[in-house]
Amino acid sequence: MSLKRAYLQLHFAVVLLAFTAILGDLISLSASVLVWWRTIIAALGIGIFLFATKKLRVDWLFQKKKIYVLGFLVAIHWICFFGSIKLANASTALICFSTITFFTAWIEPWITGRKREVHEVVFGLLVIPGILLIAGKAEGHVLYGIYLGLLAALLVAVLSSFEKKWLTELNAEHLTFMQMASAWVTMCIWVFGEYITGHLQEFMPKGLDWIYLLVLGIVCTSVAWVIATRSMLVVTAYDSLMVINLEPIYGIVMALFILDDRKELTGSFYAGAAIIFATVIIHPIWQRRHARSANTAIH
Repeated sequence: MSLKRAYLQLHFAVVLLAFTAILGDLISLSASVLVWWRTIIAALGIGIFLFATKKLRVDWLFQKKKIYVLGFLVAIHWICFFGSIKLANASTALICFSTITFFTAWIEPWITGRKREVHEVVFGLLVIPGILLIAGKAEGHVLYGIYLGLLAALLVAVLSSFEKKWLTELNAEHLTFMQMASAWVTMCIWVFGEYITGHLQEFMPKGLDWIYLLVLGIVCTSVAWVIATRSMLVVTAYDSLMVINLEPIYGIVMALFILDDRKELTGSFYAGAAIIFATVIIHPIWQRRHARSANTAIH
């Protein structure tokens, strides 16, 4: 794959991933039921693709058991993310998701074993004033939505760190399939727990929910994850981070126009969002320039 094609595919994948927040708001099901349907549709979609193209490596399904742990994290992350959308709104959930830079700065070095960089910690801490501005006047279910959004960002930081560590052990298609299958099993246990405790809400989709779920499970999950994973093998770590950081921006722009979220957002939200956006965009730019300066000094 050429570098230009990898860039274009990564941008396309990030747009698809950003659209999941819009679909999460449009689908009438609860967060847990929504994730149950998303994971089974995604697992079946990528599984059928692997089987039809004769690329399925059955031995990997039994030998790479640690990948299934990532599926558990995916399931809990999505429950928190879609729960944040249901309690607050798509824009708030996406802004909270962008705090992944803060959590990754602390978590990734611990998981991957690389040296912790001071500038990553500094840039990570810079998102805190933005979150305080957003959460400062929030109350009730909106505040709980912010908490869930932050927890979702923490979980995806853990998830992405393990993915980076284990990605070389198998290809993007199998990694996605195993994660989705494990996430679905996790959701079966979760939904059954809701059923026996009497907290399970409506389970079967109705009307447009079916279309939204198919788009969410196949296009915005299976296709997007495979494309993104393949592209990140070609694109440098700096540039891939730059593109991925655009996901909340893409998502919020779509939410403002499609969902009309602007009616629910305050001035402090926009101020906090501006701080977080500035941080997540400036960070990879500074990181790239710092790396170039270091290389020049060495030579």
